[in-house]
Amino acid sequence: MRCNDHPLASRYIPLVFCLLLLMGGYDTHLQTTAWAEVRPLSANRLEELRALLKVGLLPASPQQEAFLDRVVLFVARGTLSLKMVEGTFVWARKQAAWPYPYFEQALRERAKRAGVKI
Repeated sequence: MRCNDHPLASRYIPLVFCLLLLMGGYDTHLQTTAWAEVRPLSANRLEELRALLKVGLLPASPQQEAFLDRVVLFVARGTLSLKMVEGTFVWARKQAAWPYPYFEQALRERAKRAGVKI
């Protein structure tokens, strides 16, 4: 099943696109300061990240959704950088119609290199 064939695709794809645009501009602005990487994210921003990951990666099981929730928790704690998660998200979306497996594998590997076990 391709993303565009999903029954809710016409509703969520524009939402994901808008969130990506907003997140891109927001992150570009924050990266100009040295403390931006360690600044805690707001609860609203974390909810946006959770929604983006779930809509954009199409998790197919409760275990996959739990993994995405853990990723958001690690970002909230500062264990994983938002930049790493978003970069992996964008890369995975380019790999296949169902990007979740690519995202999980790549993020686990990148986190492992950074000394973090998800």
